[in-house]
Amino acid sequence: RTTSKHSFEYSHTFVQTKLPLRQPTHERSPCCMSTKEEKPTLAGATLKTRKRNIVAPADPGSFADAVVTIIKDASAEGAPIRDNLSAAVKGLEGVELDFSRYGDTLFEVLFAGGRMAGGGNVVEEGKKLETNVLSSTGGREGVMPYLEAFKTLIRRRPFLIRALENTLVKLIMSLEFYDEAGRQKIAISMARVFVLKLGVLPDRVLVPLLNDRMVAKGTILAFVTDFFADFLATDNVDDLVALLKKARLDDRLLEFFPPQQRSLDQFNSHFKAKGLSAVVEYNTGKVVEVHLAELAAALQEMVTAAPPASAADTVAFAKARKAEWGLPDVEIVKVMWNTLISVIPLSNKSHSQIQKAIASQVKKYGKLLDSFCGTVKLEAALMVHIQVYCYEDPKLLKLFADIIRILYDNDILGEDTIKHWYRKGSAPKGRQVFQRDLEPFLKWLDEAEEEEEDDE
Repeated sequence: RTTSKHSFEYSHTFVQTKLPLRQPTHERSPCCMSTKEEKPTLAGATLKTRKRNIVAPADPGSFADAVVTIIKDASAEGAPIRDNLSAAVKGLEGVELDFSRYGDTLFEVLFAGGRMAGGGNVVEEGKKLETNVLSSTGGREGVMPYLEAFKTLIRRRPFLIRALENTLVKLIMSLEFYDEAGRQKIAISMARVFVLKLGVLPDRVLVPLLNDRMVAKGTILAFVTDFFADFLATDNVDDLVALLKKARLDDRLLEFFPPQQRSLDQFNSHFKAKGLSAVVEYNTGKVVEVHLAELAAALQEMVTAAPPASAADTVAFAKARKAEWGLPDVEIVKVMWNTLISVIPLSNKSHSQIQKAIASQVKKYGKLLDSFCGTVKLEAALMVHIQVYCYEDPKLLKLFADIIRILYDNDILGEDTIKHWYRKGSAPKGRQVFQRDLEPFLKWLDEAEEEEEDDE
């Protein structure tokens, strides 16, 4: 058995056994001798016999005491906390402690000053570390030295990432037992963990925030607000959204609010008051996406019903949803175009058959598009959207010019809009191809305009 000052496990040992040559002890009489031939025996071979693996019982208390002693010994009185933590990390690297087994205890000591028990309390037994995250001065400046120490520890021992995740989850589940200052320090620490990219998985530590009891008390909302505020102080909202998507929380932000406050108005007023307008803008866009998807599904059901709904009914329905949900016209126009084209069967159809089907659909429901294309700007947005739509669908790639002609004939797109698109209003996707395809139609428009001037 091998032991050391900071080791808590027994190692495996092996016993080697020599098998001697088999020697007969006496001669047997011929009458007693067996008629079977004796099998040869293995002599002089060495066999290894493995002993039972003995695992030492867990002793996080001794580990915590060792960590506290090392940190205190490495700290200089009166020195900045950053310098003391840097020296402590070097001290921890030079000892043989079982970090793989007691990683959680390591971070509990650094966060709370000792081993953590239920309810956010620190176990009374054992040594205590007075300098820790929860006893820091607060704010980002107060907790950053500890996060920098975490980063160094994890860089040398990547397996500590899981231990840090476990400790953060334990702190989150105990949020209601800390005061406001303590919760804020934990929120800032967690924000810095992601900003510094320490490797912590968002779904591991963010999903536990949806705790019904703490959500109902408003504890989670206050915590999330501090978390968002500190994260956005140095990173942009796109980074925050990417983080929330990894945890699959990007479309569940309202669930952080107590049940009686889960409305868009409450959401907007709360985060605007906290100076987090970027969060409001993102969530508003997310809500609009959801409503637009609902509108598209409803319109598709109406135009494919038996019998299909009339153009007047679909226009009235779309206007009602716009007023109820506050949807922008430009997005409604895109949804309507997608809906009208999506119900046309394009498989195994020729160029002319698809063209006729689109012309028939636009003639029947053109009023639906025209009702929301009241300005040149909206017409231009529709034309650009059709350009991208045709570029991304191989079956419509050669039909762009025909579609524009159909929309012009049905008074949905104006001549000025088409010319503006050709000169400088087009999107990059397929621009040169579509411009070339549209040139004969533009030439026809110019000739028609000249004939009108001659008639006058």
